[in-house]
Order: sequence, then C-alpha cells, then structure tokens
Amino acid sequence: MSAIEGRFQRKLIATYLLLVLAIVAVAGPYILSSLERASIDRLKASLQAQARLMGNQVNPALLAKDSGELQRVARKLAQQVGARVTVVQPEGRVLADSELTPEQVAQMDNHLGRPEVRAAIADGVGSVLRRSDSLRVDMLYLAISLRQDGMISGVLRLAVPLSDLSRVTASVRRTLVIGGLIALCAAAVLGFLFARQVTRPIAEMTAVARRMADGDFSRKVSAVSSDEIGQLGRVLNLMAQRLEDRLAELEEQRAKETAILDSMVEGVLAVDGESRILFINASACRLFNASSVGAEGRPFLEVIRNKEILDLLNRTLREGAFTTQEFQTYAPVQRTVQVHAAPLKGREGTSGVILVLHDVTELRRLETVRTEFVANVSHELRTPLTSIKGYLETLLEGGLEDREHARPFLEVIHKHTERLGRLLEDLLDLSNLELGKITLHRRPINLAEVVEGAIAIYRPQAGKQEIGLREELPGDLPLVMADRDRVMQVLINLLDNGLKFTPKGGTVTVAARLVPSSEFRVPSSEHGTWNLEPGTASASEVVEISVADTGIGIHSQDLPRITERFYRVDKARSREMGGTGLGLAIVKHLVKAHGSDLIIESQLNKGTTVRFHLPTSHSDEYPA
Repeated sequence: MSAIEGRFQRKLIATYLLLVLAIVAVAGPYILSSLERASIDRLKASLQAQARLMGNQVNPALLAKDSGELQRVARKLAQQVGARVTVVQPEGRVLADSELTPEQVAQMDNHLGRPEVRAAIADGVGSVLRRSDSLRVDMLYLAISLRQDGMISGVLRLAVPLSDLSRVTASVRRTLVIGGLIALCAAAVLGFLFARQVTRPIAEMTAVARRMADGDFSRKVSAVSSDEIGQLGRVLNLMAQRLEDRLAELEEQRAKETAILDSMVEGVLAVDGESRILFINASACRLFNASSVGAEGRPFLEVIRNKEILDLLNRTLREGAFTTQEFQTYAPVQRTVQVHAAPLKGREGTSGVILVLHDVTELRRLETVRTEFVANVSHELRTPLTSIKGYLETLLEGGLEDREHARPFLEVIHKHTERLGRLLEDLLDLSNLELGKITLHRRPINLAEVVEGAIAIYRPQAGKQEIGLREELPGDLPLVMADRDRVMQVLINLLDNGLKFTPKGGTVTVAARLVPSSEFRVPSSEHGTWNLEPGTASASEVVEISVADTGIGIHSQDLPRITERFYRVDKARSREMGGTGLGLAIVKHLVKAHGSDLIIESQLNKGTTVRFHLPTSHSDEYPA
C-alpha cells in the first residue's frame, strides 16, 4: 500500500473513529450521570425507609432524655443498617452518634445549621451530599424529623459513605470505556474496508501525479476503467508522456547551455530578486574559491563573500540599469575583477540580475608593467642622451678648438654611449629570457675556473676601491651541470653589485659548497630572507654558490621587489654608479632557467648575501 493510499484510508477511518468517539464522548457522560443520579435516588429512598423504622426505637429513649440509652440504640441501629446514626435535638444539639464516644458527642458543634437538619425540621425529610469533617470522607446525609403528639421531638440522621457508590460508578465507567473501545475498533475495521475500496484508484493516480511532479514519468496509471476515474487515469497517462518528451528536450537544451557557460573564461552568475543564486559557472567558482555544489537557492553572500559585489547587485536590482565596476578580491588570492551587472526583466519589473565577471588581474598588471617599463626606459635613455646632447652642442659651438677641454667632453660622451649600449644589451637579454628565446648549453663545467675568471675581471676595480675580493672554494668541489657563459654572467652581475654597494675597507666573498638534497631547504621571507621564485631542482646533490658583501644592505621591505626591472633601493646612488636596474632581473631569470632559486639575505649596514644552486654533473637529473 502506497503512502498516498494510506493517507486516504486513514482519513476515512479517522472520520468513522471520530464519529464513534463523538457519540461515546457525548453519550457516555450522560449515561454515567444518569446512573449516578438513579443510584443516589435509590440510596436515599432506602435510607429514608430505614430511618422511618428506626424512629420507633429512637423516640422512647429520646422522650426519656436518656443519653446513654440513645447512644446504645444509635450504635445498635448503625450495626444493623451499616450507616452512621446521629440523633439531634430540635435545637440542634447532638444527643448521640454511633461513630463517637459520649465525650466526643458532647464536644460536637450545633447541627441546626446543617442543610439536611434544617430541611428535616422544615419539611420532614432532608438530604445532602458533602464531605464529613469528622470522618474525612464523602457522605450522603439523610435526616427525618421525629414527632410525638404532633410535635418534633428530634431529628434522626443517617449517613453512608459514597465509596460503594463510587465503586459502582467506576465499574460502570469501565464498562462504558470498554464498550467505546469495542465500538472504535469496529468502526476502524469497517472504515478500513470501505476506504480501501474507495481510495485505491485515487491513491494510485495521486502517487503517479506526485512522481510526475518529481520528474519521474516512467510509472503509468493502471486504473483505466470505463467510468470517470478511468478516463482521468488515461488523460493522466497521456499528459505524463507529453511532459516526459518536453522535459527531455529542455534537459538537452539546458545541458548544452551549461556546457557553453562552464567553458567560458568569464565567470557567469545569475541571482533572483532576493539575491539568491540561480546559476553559477565553473569560472565564477574559481574566481571566488566557491563550490557550485548546493549553491543554487542559497543567498549570494553565503556562496561569494564579497560585500562590494553584493552592493552592486542590489543597486542593479533597485535601479534596473546595466552597471559595470571593478573590484578587488582577496580570496583565494588577490585579484582585480571587472563585473558587468545586467538586470533580468520580468512581468513586474526586475526579477533578477546576471553578473558577468572578468578577471583583469593580469591585464592590469601588464598595463602597470608596461607603463612603468616605458617610463623607466624613457628615463634611463633620456639621462645619457641629454648628457651626450649637451656635450655635443658644446663641442659644435666651438669646443672642438679647445683641445684641452674637448677630450674630457668626448670621454663623457663615450661613457654615456657605453651606458646606453649596456642598457640596450641588458634589455635585449631580459626580453629573450622572459620570452624563453635563450637556450642554455648545459655541460659539466669546473665551477672554480668560472669563479676565478669572474673575480679576475673585477680584481683591478676592487683594488682601486680598496675592497677585499675573496673566494672560498673547497678543493674537492665536483663539476656542475650548467651553461658556463650564463653562470659567468650571473657571477659578473652579482660581483658588480657587491662592489658598487660595499664601502672602502669592505669585503666581497664568492663561496661554494656541496649540499646533499636531504639538507637542501629554501629559506622563508622571515629574518631578512626572501625566496624569490620556487625552484625546480631535484638533483641528488647540489652545489650552493653564494656572493656575500659587507656593504650597506637592503631593507626587508625592498627584498621582494629587488629583482624587478629598474627597481632600485637608492635610485640616485644607483645611477651615479652606472647601474641599469636590470642586473638582478637578468640574474633571477638565468638562475631560474637552471632550475634553481635566487635567495637574497640582507641586513642594513651589515651586508647582503645572494645564493643559488646548481646540480652536480653526476646527479640523476643531469648525468655526466
């Protein structure tokens, strides 16, 4: 039996049960009340008859005013009839009580105020139901007046507890409850039989309709009789088939649209009028490190935690106009996102918003780099060209005739010409490195020879500046797998920088050591150390080359940018020393091309150490 059918049946059964329950609920209390009243009336009649008979025995003792006799008679009569017997004077004083001693009787309150006593004096008979103050139980009190010669000689009161009546009433109540339960069970059985016959075809069609609502059109209605229910079943089956065909078409179309949207580089996101997500593609999820699973139907801010974009979305919903704006996002990484918000028009105005998200981070970075590069190149070219132009104009205006001053002018022109040449050569090298146009010719090389060659070039300059130039190379240093000329270029650039920024009396040291791969660890940016680029070296052993100086040092905030093109810590001093601002950028790319990292450690006024690593020629990656 299906849940639908069960609900129909339970409804009909519940109707029968409620009907029977209502009858029992109304008739039961009425019957019980009638029985209680009838029982009490019978008890009253019985007590009244017994009291009349007892009056003949009580009157003689009452007239004799013999309290002891009255007490004895009261107890005797009480034992005979099973009731409490009390004798009261017309004035209300209690003369005898079957349940109390003479002393207790003497202390009893005046009973003239008791309802049953007043009624007996007035009408001959009185009765009342109340709780006994002395016995602490519910009692039925019945009193009759005793007369002698037409005068009231006293009142005889009988009292019986209602416990027996309560037991009878409880028994009747149990009988009624059992009868009601039997009636409910019978109603349930009859209701079930009737409901099963009536609800089965309706329940089946309801179940089929519900499965159709859930998108399942495979089940059909079997109740296809010739009556109205059968006609309804056939129509339902026809509708299910047509809906199945239509939904298949829509699903195919939706799959195509989803595939197109997911393949887009731009992020696409749709929300309804309450800022709940209707659709989000894979690119939008990647932009904001969100998940598309379970995103539909959730509030925008739960999926994409960006208050600025939410404000743009709400403004578009409110104004109903196309809006474009750029935002900065910080999770999972900092990005610049250009957002185009277009309203979705419905019958009652703007019903939602379509957001198209463009990641323009790289574009903006390239624009910045291009702008800075043009500005830097222009500045670097303008300075020597201005000097060359000034000196040439001086020479052309007559300075050539003054041979004493003409030669220094020509030497300055030659110096700036060489600087322009170095700048253009460095720009060409850097461009080729960034474009991957430089091919490394790796072969086993003797690192000591390369270091000695680089030091030899700068030894005269170091002597002039009174700077010590040392090398610390172990005698058993193995061959390394590298491009000799490019390693030489790296060392020349590093030595040139070390000599430029080391004061008189300082030292520049080139060192090398063998480092097992198990001990090789790239330092972090903490404590003045910055790992500029993640390396790819995977050799079993590497040789660490370092160039250390005792110069002015570099501030920790400058270390992350020190290898950028034209970046100078002290721009004025760098130009005075003839630097182009491209040396470390070239070094970084050359080292990276060898599969290593460029690691720079520096402390202000203590010096700078630049390190990189080269694989040995007998490593697994580069066999000899």
